[in-house]
Amino acid sequence: MPRLSSKDKYIREILNLYKEKGLRLNMEQIADELHITKKTLYNNFENKEDMITTVVDHFFFDLERKILTSVEESENAIDSLIKIVEIIRFEIDKLGPSLIDDISKESINMFDHSNRSSFYSKVIKDNLSRGISEGLYRHNVDPEYSTIFYTSAIELFYKKGHTQRFIRNSSKYHSELVKHHLYSIIRADKIDILESYLK
Repeated sequence: MPRLSSKDKYIREILNLYKEKGLRLNMEQIADELHITKKTLYNNFENKEDMITTVVDHFFFDLERKILTSVEESENAIDSLIKIVEIIRFEIDKLGPSLIDDISKESINMFDHSNRSSFYSKVIKDNLSRGISEGLYRHNVDPEYSTIFYTSAIELFYKKGHTQRFIRNSSKYHSELVKHHLYSIIRADKIDILESYLK
């Protein structure tokens, strides 16, 4: 395993701090928590905004890597999408409600940060194409519109002041959304296959 740079080490430690205490910590408090000088922190990050962006980027790049690995290892399109959703649920839940709320308040769109929505749109669109070619999804599904429906529902949940006001259980939300999506695109004669994965 390659050795972590000092900056990578700080990014991981800061992410853990944010999970525990949210984004309210200032640079001095973070330096104290990491047992380093504020100067060392500024040698690695321009300011607090740069630090937040870098840490959030790190989280999403890691999440994307896990998603791509799971796609490669999946049995079929249904298995792939269910695994993708499980990874997203698990990783987002690990952030904790405090950090998720703070990210929302800072207007960091969790699935559009740095135009990252194109990654999630591509994953969903590729899944639709795969499912159609495997004969699992209806041949008349429109991948473009189905992708927009699905990704819009995800983005809406994490946008400031939207669905989270009413639904606090993100795991349940993701679970119900993927089931709704899969039942809307599955071929009628393949429902038994889908239900075997949803048990």
